[in-house]
Amino acid sequence: MRRLVFGLVCFAASVAMVGSAVAQQPPPGLPSPRIQSVFPSGAKAGTSVEVTVTGFDVEEPEKLLFSHPGLKGEYISPPKEAPDPKDPKKTVPAPKVNPAGPHKFKVTVAPDAPLGAFDVRFVGKWGASNPRAFVVGDLVDVSEKEPNNDVPEAQRIEIGTTVNGIISNPTDVDYTAFTGKKGQRVIVSCQASSIDSKAEPMIEIFNASGRKLTTNRNYHGNDAVADIVLPADGDYFVRLFQFTYTAGGPDYFYRLSVSTAPWIDAVFPPVVEAGKPTQVTLYGRNLPGGQPAEGYTADGRPLEQLTVTITPPADATANTKLTSLTHVEPVGALQDGFAYSLKGPNGTSNPVTIYFARNKLVVKAKAAGSPDAAEVVPTGSEVAGFLTKKGEKDWIAFNAKKGEKVTIELAAERIGASGDFYFSVRDGKDPKRDLSGEQDDDNDTLHPFGFYSRSSDPGPHQFTAPEDGKYLIAVACRESGYLSGPKAMYRLRIGQPVPDFRAVVMSYSRFYQTGSAAWQGGSQAYYVFAQRQDGYTGAIAVTVDGLPAGVTAQPLTIGPAVRWGLLVLDVAPGAAPTTTAFTVKLTGTDNAGKTLVRSARPASVTWGLPQPDQQIPVVSRLDQSLVIAVRPEKVPFSIKADLANTVVKPATGKEDKVKGPVIVMRQGDKSTVPVKVEWGGAEKPNVTLVAEPMAQNQQSSPVSVQITAQPTKDKPEVMVNVDAKSNAVPGAYTVVLRGNTQVQFAKDPMAKSKPTIPAEAFSTPIQVLVIPSALGRFTTGPLPNNTLKLGSSTELPIKVERMHDFAGEYKVTFVPEKDATSVTAAEVAIPAGKDEVKLVLKTAADAKPGALAGTVVVTALFAGKYPVTYENKVSFNLAK
Repeated sequence: MRRLVFGLVCFAASVAMVGSAVAQQPPPGLPSPRIQSVFPSGAKAGTSVEVTVTGFDVEEPEKLLFSHPGLKGEYISPPKEAPDPKDPKKTVPAPKVNPAGPHKFKVTVAPDAPLGAFDVRFVGKWGASNPRAFVVGDLVDVSEKEPNNDVPEAQRIEIGTTVNGIISNPTDVDYTAFTGKKGQRVIVSCQASSIDSKAEPMIEIFNASGRKLTTNRNYHGNDAVADIVLPADGDYFVRLFQFTYTAGGPDYFYRLSVSTAPWIDAVFPPVVEAGKPTQVTLYGRNLPGGQPAEGYTADGRPLEQLTVTITPPADATANTKLTSLTHVEPVGALQDGFAYSLKGPNGTSNPVTIYFARNKLVVKAKAAGSPDAAEVVPTGSEVAGFLTKKGEKDWIAFNAKKGEKVTIELAAERIGASGDFYFSVRDGKDPKRDLSGEQDDDNDTLHPFGFYSRSSDPGPHQFTAPEDGKYLIAVACRESGYLSGPKAMYRLRIGQPVPDFRAVVMSYSRFYQTGSAAWQGGSQAYYVFAQRQDGYTGAIAVTVDGLPAGVTAQPLTIGPAVRWGLLVLDVAPGAAPTTTAFTVKLTGTDNAGKTLVRSARPASVTWGLPQPDQQIPVVSRLDQSLVIAVRPEKVPFSIKADLANTVVKPATGKEDKVKGPVIVMRQGDKSTVPVKVEWGGAEKPNVTLVAEPMAQNQQSSPVSVQITAQPTKDKPEVMVNVDAKSNAVPGAYTVVLRGNTQVQFAKDPMAKSKPTIPAEAFSTPIQVLVIPSALGRFTTGPLPNNTLKLGSSTELPIKVERMHDFAGEYKVTFVPEKDATSVTAAEVAIPAGKDEVKLVLKTAADAKPGALAGTVVVTALFAGKYPVTYENKVSFNLAK
């Protein structure tokens, strides 16, 4: 049901985009290059092709920038004034060229460039654009030739050709013709959504007499794949059109390939262990040396199977990355894997992704359609399986001890499976007894609309064994009534929690596709979304490698249990113009104290929304690189947080000024931070400050921000209140303010009239360290009969219930009251990892009998530096 609801949301968004396709307008604001299309969107390795780029803010082109060094994009300058060949005394004037484009480039692809999809960005006066896909293939690459709207006008090609085309209007129909021989299995594939197109193509294949032989759409996303074993020698026709004939235009481009090269529909197992060559079975069509995969089909077409040995990348960190040469949507963006393709005599297959197992891999030799047939696998395993028959569940067994905690995680849609999978844990003695309830759709997503990674897979389930014995897991699929075979594959992890994290980084653009336009003296902001795995709750520090001179990364910490933060890059007033790729890294510590370093995965908005602030998930995907473009323009304004004059107001105690770059606050403390706006020119418009949320629900944010006044020309500095909530998880957090205003701007500096447009800037990050008000719950005593004897020693038990995962040492001291100085105690410690100590109270022999009191003081260091103290008054009697 969740998939249907989200599908309707995306359909509504796509309808909105379709309605705006004809009169598409650039997003409001200062210039930032945004490209709509690059056509043609691919080329054959070892060739050059002329491409046309359309978009917004694309004046003064410099080049096309690709994510692989084997591709180069050189700007083709428009023709200049030239001598008239008919009359040398005259000249032919240069044709008028619209500076806003379209623009032409010569793209050269190296012969050894890998086959697959790469990112291409436009680079020009105003910066670097959002990426678009550009495909490197090994087939002959041509462009569509109009008219091709009917059979007599069909564009004739050879088998082994890719046609780059456009569905130019809602009723546009494109015909392609090829000649084949009886028995050839011809694959007709049409890339659309996988190359960032809005098209939803449907393909139909006819013979020369007009008989429809096969059809396909939505093979994966909006791509289409059809195949046909040619029944006779002769001509065949491919009819391609926009499904439902409701949309078209320059953004509805496609790549139609007709070939007899291999096609891979599925790989089993879909996961392998890092560094371990593994035999896998490819399921597909035209597999060289392949055999019929009896009973298995894809969209009704019979599959072949071929066993090959896969060798994973040798890089030691490869199993923490996703390296793919295909389109990666948010739903699969947090898996770890690598690209694979198969070379055949007539070309190379489509690239597919093979994933890394997180535990020791167990490949199911055959499906278990009943509990009695379930294979027992050890905990600490990852099982790879698929549903072999329609309507069946798959059963897996494991053994566990009473009280043992087992993490169970099922992935199917996230690794490309076609169905909605779910599972339940059953009693090994009575399989009808459900111990977990049905584990279905996971509500988790990196961001509610910026990067919508929610899937129909279940979320991780923590199972606690009620007794020693065997347990069963029943894996099932909602669509099993018609779906089975290797495309109904899954991976099931059965093991102990392995706390870890993955992350996605994308330019700050909540509603529009964008690239980078970093002006001197300003800032560039990026969302960093963190996915916490297996209960990882620690703080995550974000750093940047590869920045150009004059650009610095401000500190960012994604606090404990927080899901995202805003990375701010400051551009110096004199930073040199450049376009540079850089990387973002995240560092954390697992429960065992091991440092974890992970690279953030770049991403971007593919298509923006015509109506912002609707909380509708945008169409987004993973990218292959992250780019910053510094430009010589001066920013209209900047925002600085003055931490040197920040004041902390403790819940109890005296106000104090901040002594460093970090505001140290206890749970429940409040602080005031001066924030100042600096304008870059004579124009000084009012600025509206808002705090960037670190949680979907601002009420659940551990650190809240209140802005009680806004900066103006006459009062550029305001005080911002920052509160550490009493229930905030202790740790480091980063708060960023965004400023919005209206400025007068025209691309032509000599323009007499300059319209007013929105502009935004981001503040110096406010670093907050929240210290716990307590690191344990303590009990003191009791003393025997609550009495101390003169001249003796008595043990006072001190016990602690540790809090906030604190595992360090507690120091325990006794401070007597003024009239109880005859009672002393040497300092003791509750050792790291322990929960009890005895404080020895010594009483002087000449002490005066009577009622006395003192205070037990327990001190621990949070983060190894900040003391957290507990005090408890104790009373006792001194007696002879």
